[in-house]
Amino acid sequence: MNNTYSEKLARLDKCARLESVDRVPLAAATLYFPAKYANISYEEMFYDNEKYTAAATKFALDFDWDAVCFLRSFETVPLGLSLAATDPELAINVAIASVMGGGFAHDILRDNYSAQPGRESPPNRESQFTIKKTLMSADEYDALLEAPLQYLSEKIVPRIYNSLSQPGSAQANAALINFGYHLGTALQNVIAFTQKMKEANCPPWYMALAPNPLDFLGAFLRDFDKILYDIRRYPGKIKKFCEELAPVFLAVGKATGQLSFALTGSRRVFMPVWYNSFLSLKQFKEFHWPYIKYIAEELIKADFTPLFSFQGEHDHLLETVLEMPAGKTIAWFERTDLVKAKKVLGEHTCIAGGILPPVLIGGTPQDVDERVKKLLQEMMTARGFIYTLPFNAIGPAKTENIKAMTEAVFRYGQY
Repeated sequence: MNNTYSEKLARLDKCARLESVDRVPLAAATLYFPAKYANISYEEMFYDNEKYTAAATKFALDFDWDAVCFLRSFETVPLGLSLAATDPELAINVAIASVMGGGFAHDILRDNYSAQPGRESPPNRESQFTIKKTLMSADEYDALLEAPLQYLSEKIVPRIYNSLSQPGSAQANAALINFGYHLGTALQNVIAFTQKMKEANCPPWYMALAPNPLDFLGAFLRDFDKILYDIRRYPGKIKKFCEELAPVFLAVGKATGQLSFALTGSRRVFMPVWYNSFLSLKQFKEFHWPYIKYIAEELIKADFTPLFSFQGEHDHLLETVLEMPAGKTIAWFERTDLVKAKKVLGEHTCIAGGILPPVLIGGTPQDVDERVKKLLQEMMTARGFIYTLPFNAIGPAKTENIKAMTEAVFRYGQY
């Protein structure tokens, strides 16, 4: 195809606005398939910035997708949030350090969240987000709600990061100094990386990030399953926490959105949604959606495009997306029935989705071609459609199948 960087960026933006485009864009978040394609280990992709940049550049040039996200991990988000009340700019830089800067944060801070390739996991096993223990007990809600950011800083952060487990100690001070020293280099690497991607005509699928309160509370503090009990036992406390933290997460979205736009020209802000599959429509509309919606609406007012990533199955919640302004958001689905999504949202919201990873991992190029063709024939009748894949889910895919998928999208996706 050989479109320019600006042409690809424009194609994606037009899709989000439900405007006509020449072909279906192809965009995805993938870190470990490019490592495999470049014949480097997952550990090198995560930790070695030069090899990371070279692998991303090779993938971008050879596959020529409209947008790719090569971001890495999320373990510094709580540390960044804990600084939000005292130094907002530093807070943002810390929060995105692991997302864009690679493995240095994991090694220095020694978080309890993740198992990384070449550290807790073998060199060619993908990153895993696994909380080893619940970091906050249910009887701490009241103390947390009195001053959320202060409690996060003073009580929770020492539990999350082993290197900071004794605040004020020589070990903690040394870790913070070391982290700060590497943070500046990491941010400079991000700037250099985005320039390399511009030269390779590869805009980011997203760079900016806006988390939401319920997912943060469950994934980072209470553990995934416990929050499902908490919304029944402590509904008022859950809602108060979400109300208090929603403006903080909005600020993260705006700040990273401004950074993304300045560096890349992209106004998309990634908004992952994790608990949707596990909540009824009533629970979702009571505990989850109001705060996601608030953040998204405020981002839209600031001229950003919320990129909802509805992970798992969102079929029973599709109509809530209609509450957003038409042509202002992107609904990216993982396992949701895309045909059903098109029937509900096809004239209102840009839909992003694709074939499932098992076909790319275990199928043949012919299988892939047929699946992509069938999907595009159905989805191209929606007003806006972007072909994509589940978040970072194609590491073990066959190279010939990724090539077949790419060729099929370019061949059958012409309008």
